[in-house]
Amino acid sequence: MRKQIRMAWGGLLAAALLASAALACTFQLGGSPRAPVGTPTWSLEFIAPENNSLVMLGTTLNLAVSATDHGGGVARIDFSVDGVLIGSQSAPIPEGQTRFSAQQTWQPREPRGYLITAEAFRADGSRIGEAGVVVQAVGALTAQAALYSTPVATQLPRPSTPTPLPTVETVDAPFTLNTPTPSPAVAPPFSPEAPRLRVTFDFLNVRARPDATSELIGRLSRGEEALIIGRNEARTWWVIERDGLRGWVINNPEWIAISGETAPVPLAASLEALPTATPSPAPPGGVAPTSTVAGTADLIILSATIVGGTPKVNQTFNVLITVRNQGTLDAPASLMEGVFQPDGERSQLAVPPIAAGTSVTLPPMPVTLRTRGTNLIGTLTLDIKNEVAEGANGEANNVYTLTYNVE
Repeated sequence: MRKQIRMAWGGLLAAALLASAALACTFQLGGSPRAPVGTPTWSLEFIAPENNSLVMLGTTLNLAVSATDHGGGVARIDFSVDGVLIGSQSAPIPEGQTRFSAQQTWQPREPRGYLITAEAFRADGSRIGEAGVVVQAVGALTAQAALYSTPVATQLPRPSTPTPLPTVETVDAPFTLNTPTPSPAVAPPFSPEAPRLRVTFDFLNVRARPDATSELIGRLSRGEEALIIGRNEARTWWVIERDGLRGWVINNPEWIAISGETAPVPLAASLEALPTATPSPAPPGGVAPTSTVAGTADLIILSATIVGGTPKVNQTFNVLITVRNQGTLDAPASLMEGVFQPDGERSQLAVPPIAAGTSVTLPPMPVTLRTRGTNLIGTLTLDIKNEVAEGANGEANNVYTLTYNVE
């Protein structure tokens, strides 16, 4: 029988209980493994989502973990929400492998807190360890108000006795964009420190979905400002609100300037459609900022992040990469390669087909470096086999570099 796992929200447990829990069980919260007694032989960490994330109802989360076991190999990873199994992922090698990364999708249905856990197992069924993160599902208006409330603790203890999670009071209103100006009775009080964007280009298109080809429902002019109230998973699009207009705008520093803290901006459903509006004519003097070159796919790397802090010699780390097709044609599957100093270590990663105007966060790219160094360069190159027809301009932006140290 599976053990029910619950998270207490009433407060933190005493330090003594934390210390004893760390020795009594192999559970880690937020992705930082607790040191087991003796020489560590395993690790299990969440790549996504972040611990204490805010998530809007209806949003599909991509859960991703990475497990390592030197005592027999990882054969299976189970994903659970509040102790209820939602999916299992098996390693490609049935007898287990030293390192295995797994993903699982899940969607919250109620506005409350959830404990998401992952458990790793060997081929003989023995349990390797467990990790967990907490997410808070909220409605749209509650999510806006939560941006300016006191943040919750970044580390929560695991209780010895399961305790039901409390519900969170929320306004029962769907997250519908491009709605009429809300009534003052339900409009949230926005703080002067609320994150905002200001248009620095001649104009900025507001669209129905986070997609450069979706319906145009509005437009902001140079110098106009709007509140940032939501985001997509890759943070490549923002949901903005201004004078009753809600919609998606592309996050491009060449066209917008952002003020305020955007880290707590809640995740909005990336495929949530807005009511279709009559497209307004493009203003004279330029192409709309969200338009792209016609007739080709165009892959770019939006971001590449080393997970887990500074890499260490002979310890495998992950690089989390988000790729976007900013062209107007769908891109077929392709292959990416990373080359990392100081020893020219190579790692390849399959890139799935990507529809025009959409972004994909890839499974973590594992890298192991064997020499220390500072200010080292890693180079990521898209489509190394030239399987995607991108045209001259598209081929010119396939390389992304990141700088790091190795301890």
